[in-house]
Amino acid sequence: MRQAISHSGIRFRLLAGGLSLLLGLSAQAASYAVPHAALSLLPGDGQQAEVRHARDTVAGAALPDLGLSPPAGRAHVGLETMFSSQQGSWYFEPFVNNGLFRAIAGYQAHHPQAVVISGGSITLDQMAASLSDPRVLRRHKDGYLLSYPLVIAPGAALLIEDTALYLYTYSGTALINRGLLSLKGATLSSWNGEQPQSTQDPYRPFVMAWAGSQVRIEGSRLLRLGYNANLARGITTALSTQQPASTAPARVLVRDSEFTDLSTGLELQHAQARIQGSRFNDQQQYAVDLRDGQVEVAGNQIRGVQNNSGVRVRGEVRGLIAGNQVLDTAKSAIEVVEQRGALGIRQNLLGASRGNGILLGQLAPTQDQPLLVEGNLIGNTQGSGIDASEVGGALFLVDNQVGNTPEYAISLRNTQRLSGSLVLTGNTLGGIGKAMVRVEGLEQIVLGGNRYQGSPVLQNFLIGDLLPVQSQVLEGTVRHPCLLRVRTGVAVPATDLVVDDSCRG
Repeated sequence: MRQAISHSGIRFRLLAGGLSLLLGLSAQAASYAVPHAALSLLPGDGQQAEVRHARDTVAGAALPDLGLSPPAGRAHVGLETMFSSQQGSWYFEPFVNNGLFRAIAGYQAHHPQAVVISGGSITLDQMAASLSDPRVLRRHKDGYLLSYPLVIAPGAALLIEDTALYLYTYSGTALINRGLLSLKGATLSSWNGEQPQSTQDPYRPFVMAWAGSQVRIEGSRLLRLGYNANLARGITTALSTQQPASTAPARVLVRDSEFTDLSTGLELQHAQARIQGSRFNDQQQYAVDLRDGQVEVAGNQIRGVQNNSGVRVRGEVRGLIAGNQVLDTAKSAIEVVEQRGALGIRQNLLGASRGNGILLGQLAPTQDQPLLVEGNLIGNTQGSGIDASEVGGALFLVDNQVGNTPEYAISLRNTQRLSGSLVLTGNTLGGIGKAMVRVEGLEQIVLGGNRYQGSPVLQNFLIGDLLPVQSQVLEGTVRHPCLLRVRTGVAVPATDLVVDDSCRG
């Protein structure tokens, strides 16, 4: 049974009595030696300026208006022969060995053909009238049934508005977009004629949009598309090896739409993508899979991912993932690995994942390309709330709430010590099975304003490189409102550091 999660479903409070037991300290200012780590006080306004800079840098990576509009004039539509390996057939070649041509051969008795739209815009009604061939496109249920692959050429557009387009599974139907594919108030779905699907050679229709193309999906429903093969998992964008590296990214706008039972709802590479207010239900691999692009993923609901994470980010991706609800995923709710670029993960509700809330791996953010994880509510995960590994650079974990996990609230482990700074401020952590915070192998950690719920008799609040200075850090950042920098892995002489309520100043 899925676990429900809400802002009111996770309660945090500071157990002041237990903290005093851990510290064993009076209310007076503390003076202490620092073994194997160096602690120093930081001015609060300086740290606030760093966080503001990270926010401003992420805001500066915001997407411009995508400017999607159909070309003028009536498009031409006709049938053309598909070649799997010939000059100019590069946009078919990736599908030679993934089942598309095999499925086509089961339906078309001649050399494979595709419907090609060129030179303007066209609707389904207009296309059906022009083709006048029910084996290719015919009336079906509340719209049309397409049984041939369809190619939208550069400078052309297919407009599907207030109707449905069904893609016949057993004829190798797919939409190959190099122009504009526009869905408004529409339904796009596979249809198998109620025949059982083969498990030996699985195939489902898909949408492939090459770099330079445009995709607009507004107020629409997409159902049962894609299967687990390269570039065929659902709605996909990519830059072909046959396209110049300078080719403009695909532009994708998805708004107020619903994706149900796709292999991957949106697999976007080399794209500028704005995904807003949409729902992803029961995806197989990922709901949103992003690589090399500029993105805004805001206000979406993701419920149920069978095999992997809800949102995955890789490569040179910059932008914002904000205000989303991601529940019931097989792995992490949000996964960021081998990523570069200013990226904000803000104010998301993440829970009931069978992995971590947020997974971060192999990252080296910088002050000019920060990773800002701020204001997220994470709970009821089977892994840690935030789990990071092989991370250096400038990582900001600010004002998050993490609760109800059997692992760690926040865990960062590097196999080798990496330079950089983790800013860990204003977080509320409670209901944690292991330690609240584990940090290993990072040069500097900045802590302050974090609130902890737990029993210090039964668990450590801070472990790893922070364990030797756990009581000092808690005294300086919880009992007194100070901001501390901990430099790890250094052997320093015993020195005195005094903290008191003067930090409020």
